[in-house]
Amino acid sequence: MTADPTDRQHGDVLLLHGPGEARRDGPPQDLDAEQCVLGAMLLSDAAITDAAGTMDPSDHYRPAHETIHRAVQRMHDEGRAVDPITLTHELDRTGDLRRVGGAGYLHSLVQKVPTPSHAEYYAEIIRDKAVRRRLIESGTRLVQAASASDVDTHEVRAAVLAEVTALTTSDRDSGAEDDAPQDGPPNVLYDPQPGIRRPQRLGPTPHPDVFTGWLGETVRELDPTTEADPVAVLVNLLSAAGAAIGRRPHVMVGNDRHPCLIWALTIGPTSTGRKGSATSTARRVLAEALPEFFGPEHTPRGLNSGEGLIEYVKDDDSDNPAPASIDKRLWVLESEYAVTMSRGRREGSSLPGVLRQAWDGDSLGSMVRDSLKATDPHIAILGHITPEEFRAKMQDSEMAGGTYNRFLPIFCHRNLVLPGSRGASPELVANLAAGWRTVLNDAARVEHVKFSPDAWALYCDEVYPALSDDSAGGVIAQFTARSAPYVQRVAMVYALCDHTDTITEAHMRAAWQLLNYARASAVHLLGNVTGDPKVNKLADAVRAAGPDGLSADQVRRLFKNSSRADRDRLTAELLDQPGYVRTQRPTRGRPTTVISYAG
Repeated sequence: MTADPTDRQHGDVLLLHGPGEARRDGPPQDLDAEQCVLGAMLLSDAAITDAAGTMDPSDHYRPAHETIHRAVQRMHDEGRAVDPITLTHELDRTGDLRRVGGAGYLHSLVQKVPTPSHAEYYAEIIRDKAVRRRLIESGTRLVQAASASDVDTHEVRAAVLAEVTALTTSDRDSGAEDDAPQDGPPNVLYDPQPGIRRPQRLGPTPHPDVFTGWLGETVRELDPTTEADPVAVLVNLLSAAGAAIGRRPHVMVGNDRHPCLIWALTIGPTSTGRKGSATSTARRVLAEALPEFFGPEHTPRGLNSGEGLIEYVKDDDSDNPAPASIDKRLWVLESEYAVTMSRGRREGSSLPGVLRQAWDGDSLGSMVRDSLKATDPHIAILGHITPEEFRAKMQDSEMAGGTYNRFLPIFCHRNLVLPGSRGASPELVANLAAGWRTVLNDAARVEHVKFSPDAWALYCDEVYPALSDDSAGGVIAQFTARSAPYVQRVAMVYALCDHTDTITEAHMRAAWQLLNYARASAVHLLGNVTGDPKVNKLADAVRAAGPDGLSADQVRRLFKNSSRADRDRLTAELLDQPGYVRTQRPTRGRPTTVISYAG
């Protein structure tokens, strides 16, 4: 290897050849490193990613290596398997196989690499050689220009300035931020769009999969008419629809019967959260679809006590029972949910216990008044709360781990700037309401909701293990403790809103991503990432670093008394948390890898 063996940057990499070997003649190059990085890419998908983040295919000295590199990267980007056999087929298809050395040469690349895990280091060597070649080429052009007697000195100075500018603002460096892959697939409801004004979003963004089916179509139709956050409109629709559908449809989670009750807290600043706008946007359509349900009798406000909630839907055998005593569906709206939470903290309050019973779909009763009971109620709750109030209440782990882990925390923020908006047109509302009327009436007739084989396999193999992982600890883990059964409830409502009694893979993915967003919202708002104080310390430092992120050297200084293995473990655990990503930060030279918080 032509790199200095004493170079600490590559101190833990197996040298490709000894320190005493003479340098090759000609421009700076390291063909061994080029072969090793290509061999590593043929052995490991991770090596392909590492190489892509460190070098460009044009950095190879041998044109054949550039051709191989581009073919591997293309196959990887298209989701195809990459190995010597598949690559041989691809290069033969494009007519490049003989030019790169044939199938035998591709197989020799795999045998050449000492270990695929060092692909990034080999790529750094290749990148370094390429930069040196370009410096030499620039210097040669300048010498030639300065040596030409027929060239004016002003032109020579201009040529020098142009070369220096090109070297310091190369396409790769200046475009590193723009060319970096985006986090997740395109998200039309949140991505920048020509002619659309979006405020800066200082929090997590939901995955586009949450906007699937009829629910997603409704949100997309209403989005241009409101400044409300699309995900807040979505959870209002989910919660309200589940309440209106009633208690007949259900899924069995073990021996527990789960109705389609979705409880949510929309959490946003008073001025920019647009929590009320999200509720009014969803309610305007649903109230026209089912005016008999979305009136004051079934959408009350003001949760004062457990007895007060039971009183509203109590069993009443009198001659003139209240409507809610006959039809016990409620969609409770609380615009100041912090007040409700404070009431629940009062000594002797029955509200938390009654709420737990209501979320389970159980009959309600009071130990204070034996005669006060409500059989088979169906109560959904949607509350509004500010981030400050949410933090103040949820730092109490007793509250987070008790009643309030029945709620999905949903961060919301104004998504559009519409100073002249008059809301959705009557025609749009009427069209959507007609669809919702059919959806809700049909869904109310369903009983047991089933899973398609693909949806059940996805739940068992991926969703359940991910949502049941309680290794994080802390308030976050307590607050999201019901994620595994909750995802089935949410998937059920997605399915019912699509005129089916069967949860499909798309419904399960939508529910999973919504639960992930709820967890990301809690992490964003509470800041307590895990039960490990060191990981929390790293998370705080990353968030404090802002868009610049935290480099490996800064992590080392932050944990100067920790070993490299321990720092790597902390970094890996943080990157497993929602919103934390590894990105490239442009510099005057090679981009630096940093950890940043993307929200």
